Amino acid sequence: MSESTKLRFLSAWYCPFAQRLWIALLEKGIPFKYEETDLSNKTEEFLKLNPRGLVPVLVHDDKIIYESAVCVEYIDETWPQNPKIMMEQPYDKAQVRIWGDYATSKIIPLFYSILRSDPENLGETQKSFVENIGSFVKAMSPTGNFFMGDSFSFADIMVYPWMQRLEVLKHFKNFEIPSDIDWYPRFQKWLTACYERESVTPTIPDMKKLIPRHKRYVKTK
Repeated sequence: MSESTKLRFLSAWYCPFAQRLWIALLEKGIPFKYEETDLSNKTEEFLKLNPRGLVPVLVHDDKIIYESAVCVEYIDETWPQNPKIMMEQPYDKAQVRIWGDYATSKIIPLFYSILRSDPENLGETQKSFVENIGSFVKAMSPTGNFFMGDSFSFADIMVYPWMQRLEVLKHFKNFEIPSDIDWYPRFQKWLTACYERESVTPTIPDMKKLIPRHKRYVKTK
């Protein structure tokens, strides 16, 4: 059995949570077998792997792991070679975990809240979204391209897929992050660096196909 078949990555091309793990696998240079999953027609085999019916799912030999953040930590510990996504030093590791969790709990839910918001509530939701992104950006290292400076890490991976999808919010809600905010240049520097990262580029979906998939979240009245 080849090395790639020992590690199966069940994904869906449009899923930002699966994109997290995809980026991490490419960043680590780990051989794997990509398996596209039809989440609208879940098989019994897939539901046995993850009863929650979600991607990503990682199958490593006979071990099954799911939940994107857990999967990313798992591969970083199982394949400890550089680059270290979770960082080397305990304090740095704590920081990327703190801000990875912040992205998951304070930024990502508001992305979907904007799509679902009534017009009368949209402004307040957008304001909170911008403020929370600002808190994330202000916590970044002032030097280097990434959250931890020169090191591309767990913190970047946890939030980037949704920042790459800001075009979705522009399309449906005419939302853009104001360019006159003081932290905007640092945000753009980070966003560009992530977009151009070799481990990220192959995972970026076609926006023309991706945008229509978000219509189910949108509330217009």
